[in-house]
Amino acid sequence: MYPDDLSRSSTESQRLLRSSSFEIDDLEVAGPRNKYTNGSANGQSRWNKSFKQSPPWRRPRCIWIALAVAVVLILGSLMIIQKSNIVEQIRASPEESPKEDHSIPPPPMPQPPPPTVPEMDQFQKPAEFKVIGLIFYGRPVTVGILDCYLRKNLVTNGGFLDEVHYVVNTDRKQDIKYLDKLIKTEKLFKKVTLPELGYNSIWKHSVEPEHMYIKIDDDMVFFDDNAIANLVYSKLHHPDSFNVIANLVNSPETGWLHYHFGAIHSYLPETVAPPKDTDAAALGPKAWRASALPIWNESGEMSFPVTMDKSDDGSVLEKDRPEAPPFKGHRWLPLPEPEKNIYKTPMSKTEYNPYGPDWKSWALAAQVHYSLLENIEKNQLHLYHYGTSSPSSSEGIWDMAFARMNINFMAVWGKDVLDNVPFDGPDDEHELSVNIPTKLNRPVLVNTHAVAAHFSFRTQHELYDTDLLSRYRAYANEMICPKGHQIPIPKDK
Repeated sequence: MYPDDLSRSSTESQRLLRSSSFEIDDLEVAGPRNKYTNGSANGQSRWNKSFKQSPPWRRPRCIWIALAVAVVLILGSLMIIQKSNIVEQIRASPEESPKEDHSIPPPPMPQPPPPTVPEMDQFQKPAEFKVIGLIFYGRPVTVGILDCYLRKNLVTNGGFLDEVHYVVNTDRKQDIKYLDKLIKTEKLFKKVTLPELGYNSIWKHSVEPEHMYIKIDDDMVFFDDNAIANLVYSKLHHPDSFNVIANLVNSPETGWLHYHFGAIHSYLPETVAPPKDTDAAALGPKAWRASALPIWNESGEMSFPVTMDKSDDGSVLEKDRPEAPPFKGHRWLPLPEPEKNIYKTPMSKTEYNPYGPDWKSWALAAQVHYSLLENIEKNQLHLYHYGTSSPSSSEGIWDMAFARMNINFMAVWGKDVLDNVPFDGPDDEHELSVNIPTKLNRPVLVNTHAVAAHFSFRTQHELYDTDLLSRYRAYANEMICPKGHQIPIPKDK
């Protein structure tokens, strides 16, 4: 190409690019003198003159040509950039992957499959580890009732308990003598003696890492046939949980829920002792059915005061206080129009509060126990079943959300306990339901299908002035205890 051709080509390109509907052909390129100017005083471009001299009919066609050139250039640039990125990704080593754009959240990672635990109706006792009942022993009066339930749940009787370990948490010689006699009656029962008393010592010296423990207080006076199986199932089904606790009857947290889910019924104490010739089904060592009780028919006001200011040191109410039991061995009777009058009963004061009236008041405890006996008789333990569950499962889960929960009856791995002892304080319940689960971010769950009755807290000693222990004993003797292991009736009865 010759210089003249090059000049003409450049002039033509400049003319095409400057064509537009805004009459840019009338603009002039001005600037300092250089090799691209024509040497005139105002620096007018030769390209501009050439463009202005072009015929008007050629200008619209020039516009379309210019646009086509621009589109081709843009597409070519994009293809070059994309090709460069692909090459960089191919050359990147496995350890040096391309940088991610964090301005857009990455897609969620796939979740691991759930543990291969069959549904509850097909669940059988696992053979890979032992399930051991861990009893914090110290009260023979309630252990006599608990003993029947433990025997029924041994593996030799078709249950889940491989062994039962009674951990001695008392120094009373008479109570230890009772335990020694009990241990000899069953080869799967074992006695655990501690170097020193206290909850830290119990957990440190009573568990082994590879076993699952069902920790049971010695004043558990009822639990349903599948309670232990349900706890084991939920502990395996929810491996992230720190522990799984039974749906406790007489517990501050669950009591409020039982009341609002309709499991609590209308009862008030009788204030006058019944006649001695009362039907044995309503009063006496074989009485436990609520249907045999007479309807409450007192002359006074239909109410009973609730203790709100009682000390938590285990002291007993003075007998002349209105909140005290009316007499020793008294019953609680169902009210007329129960749905209407339940708001006049002690449980109407229930709170979802670990230190509220459900913990301090013996009256609230008496009402929930009598309600349970009614529900047992009517075969309606389903009233206690709430919480989330899979459609095909008999599991109901209530997440405590790291709030305090009573640990009277729970499933926990030995390793999870041993990894966290000694505790920071003497209150093992607070450690195992609040502090440690919170620190590990592992929830405490309640299986609401595992219904179990806890008799009393130290603040509810007045419960022993009701006939409730006699009723739980009568139910166990009739429905739970194996032959040859009936609970003896106390002499004062």
